[in-house]
Amino acid sequence: MSNTSAVRHKHTAPREKETTKPDYIIWVKRILSLLSGLYCAIVVFFAYHSIFYKLELMDVPKACMIVTGISVMALAVMLYTRKQFLTKISSLIMLPVMVFPVMIYFGQWWVVAPLLAVSVIIFFLSGLGETAKTVWGTIFLLIYLLGSLIYFLVTSLFAPATVTTLVKEGSSPSGLYRYEIYNTTDSSNGSTKVTMESNTMDKVYYHLFWFKIRGLSHDVVIERPLRDPEEIEITWETKTRQEITEEIEAISENVEVTLTDKQMDMLGRDAYQVTFNNGDVIPMKQEDYHKTVIALGAREQEVLDTSKTELMLDQMTDKQKKALGITVDNFKTVKLADFTDDELAVLGIPEQGDVMYYNGKVVFRYYIAVLEQYFDISKQEITLL
Repeated sequence: MSNTSAVRHKHTAPREKETTKPDYIIWVKRILSLLSGLYCAIVVFFAYHSIFYKLELMDVPKACMIVTGISVMALAVMLYTRKQFLTKISSLIMLPVMVFPVMIYFGQWWVVAPLLAVSVIIFFLSGLGETAKTVWGTIFLLIYLLGSLIYFLVTSLFAPATVTTLVKEGSSPSGLYRYEIYNTTDSSNGSTKVTMESNTMDKVYYHLFWFKIRGLSHDVVIERPLRDPEEIEITWETKTRQEITEEIEAISENVEVTLTDKQMDMLGRDAYQVTFNNGDVIPMKQEDYHKTVIALGAREQEVLDTSKTELMLDQMTDKQKKALGITVDNFKTVKLADFTDDELAVLGIPEQGDVMYYNGKVVFRYYIAVLEQYFDISKQEITLL
């Protein structure tokens, strides 16, 4: 019995020694797996930008070569480190995230194809168990099927039954704004539309990848019937803040502007005036207004039919305020004539800027764009069409 054990020991000991990997190889793989996480971050970064920006390649062959080269190297590293935790996690993240670029840039495979290929290959060849691959693969397949179905249904239902053509585009003298003119052909003589966009919110990487901002265009002209491009004349002037103020006030002294809470704070003005049922009248800045708590006694609870002992003033409905005898006056709508030139400067309106004329008529003033925050990132909309 002991001889047999000794023989087995002699045969198994070298085999165990052969299968043991040096510690430095394990650490090399762990370190290289960081590159897998970096590539995964690039994929997530691209997916995010595909939703909020429109990609235009400034040099298609060069951009494709760079993306393909990086993807091939990343795939080699990920296959080598496929059993590392970070690589496994990356393989689970990239494939579902790529659903957005695939739908939005369907048919434009110059950049999408390499990223998608790496995502698919590393998922199936990663160190995940077969059961995990089957389960996650089924989930990802459903994500792609449902996502594609919803995307094409939405684009089909909401896409207008018209033909829209870009007929002219350009930038303002300062380079801060750009315009695009579209002619739309439909069953009723068509229409012409002029849209304005900020020319400073795009992102350009390595002079190759131009991500143009989506969902922040502002229509300045919509007219029917459509005009031939030869009939459209766009001119620009540079005017001062004071000149524009005088022009607007000459049209009407009752022009009003609605400011945000932040703008009211910039001016140091009270945004609200609250009148309570005991007759107290309290002017409030926006921060104080949003922090005000209304205590509810037994009578107030009965009136509002609630068991709460307090309510935030800014969360109360008009009906609740009226029931408690609370009146809120909003001071954020201000006549333009009530601003001083210094206050306009405080609001971020430069001393001078671009004014656009469409066939001799003013249709865009930088002054109003800044004041009304046409291109504030918080107003960005998700557009799929």
